[in-house]
Amino acid sequence: MLGYLRRAFWYSLLCAWIMIVPFSSSGQEVNREGWPVPDLEGLTPYSIAIKTVDGVEKVVERFYTSDGGHVARISGNGRVFAYAVDRDREPPIDYLLLDPDGSGKFTQRFGPEDSYSIPEWVSH
Repeated sequence: MLGYLRRAFWYSLLCAWIMIVPFSSSGQEVNREGWPVPDLEGLTPYSIAIKTVDGVEKVVERFYTSDGGHVARISGNGRVFAYAVDRDREPPIDYLLLDPDGSGKFTQRFGPEDSYSIPEWVSH
């Protein structure tokens, strides 16, 4: 009986810790100054995909880069909110930069396994 009570105590303690201590399993990084965005000057898109997501017309323009990679510029309702960067043209992408508030600063950087949502400011 004592063993059961110890396990129950530690289990309860672990559950309480998980509820209290904030943590993130994502590789998201934040740079308040903003991450540098890819320079698309002189590049021509090789693919353009358009679809409606959550009431937003999402456009993904993909560009080959001179170093053998590719970049995607992602916009919604005509507003650029993200860039996806991949240095080798093989899945998955290396990272995605996101402008979460429409300031023009791409302050959030997501890893290849992270998910993101279209920022609210894009649909307004």
